[in-house]
Amino acid sequence: MNSTSVNESDRLRFVLAGLRSAGVSMMYQDTDLVIRFSANLPETWSLGGDLDGRTDETVFSPPHVEKVLSAKRGVIANAQPTKIEILRDVDHERHWYMLNIEPDMDPQDNVIGVFTTITDIDDLKYRETVLKTLLRELSHRSKNLLAIIQSVASQTARHSQGLEDFLLAFRNRVQSMAQSQDLVTASDWRGAELFALTQSQLQPLMGDLPSGFTMVGEDAYLFPNAALHLGLALHELTIDSLARGALGPAGGTVELSAREQSNPDGSPELLLTWTETYAVRQAEKEGTNKTRNGFSGTVLGRIVPQALSAAVHHETNADSMVYQLIIPGSQYELEG
Repeated sequence: MNSTSVNESDRLRFVLAGLRSAGVSMMYQDTDLVIRFSANLPETWSLGGDLDGRTDETVFSPPHVEKVLSAKRGVIANAQPTKIEILRDVDHERHWYMLNIEPDMDPQDNVIGVFTTITDIDDLKYRETVLKTLLRELSHRSKNLLAIIQSVASQTARHSQGLEDFLLAFRNRVQSMAQSQDLVTASDWRGAELFALTQSQLQPLMGDLPSGFTMVGEDAYLFPNAALHLGLALHELTIDSLARGALGPAGGTVELSAREQSNPDGSPELLLTWTETYAVRQAEKEGTNKTRNGFSGTVLGRIVPQALSAAVHHETNADSMVYQLIIPGSQYELEG
């Protein structure tokens, strides 16, 4: 080959090299569907040498050959291109291929053969499978989230004194769920770290964490359901504390602790404790069981424990308040 011209043999060689690098195979058949030319067919197909003069029964397995023949006969009859997908099992491995079948027309527009290009679409099928799985998961999680919002709206309305009271409380609670949801989404729906979740709930209400607030123990990684519900519990605990507890008029300290232990069956569980120690002793009528009333009491005492399958202990006295959840190992993991 000289530097100024490219002959037909070279052109064909270039085309075949391009097809090979792109993972594209091709076949040409006459109207009797006898193979007259083939190139770059996958080596894993083990077709036994030259296909010239052979038929689709040589190339495709019995489960698919009728589908392929039907498609090609349709192209010959209608002079219209078509596409089909086939699945081949090679050495117990499944591979997907796309067949693009087009008619070969003579100058009088008569069909004189069919071109078939064969493309490996395993990656495309994998992405489709992942996308379908993600969409199903998104639908499931969206329904769960809407159910939570519906419950929050209903319970907030039940315990509100009027429309303005309802709107303020409901907006704050939806914002709380949005903060948790942001963390879960940022993790590709894996969940959220306990301490980051706690900071995300306190920051909109208090800004930087006060010096009297500490987090100790295991920074457990909470799975999505646990993160969303526990975020709501942390929001309610903070609101209550600002209104009447250690973060508000009572003064004092708040400690959030997390410690893994084993239940009687030997399975892991997380002992999560919010402890408020008051600087100013509270009157019994104001302190005892105060956090159990209204929507906050419903969230802390029923909604969150039920959602997490967790045991709950909630005790308030004149000197302190303790809220404790025993969370099963199915709701979290410890990293490292």
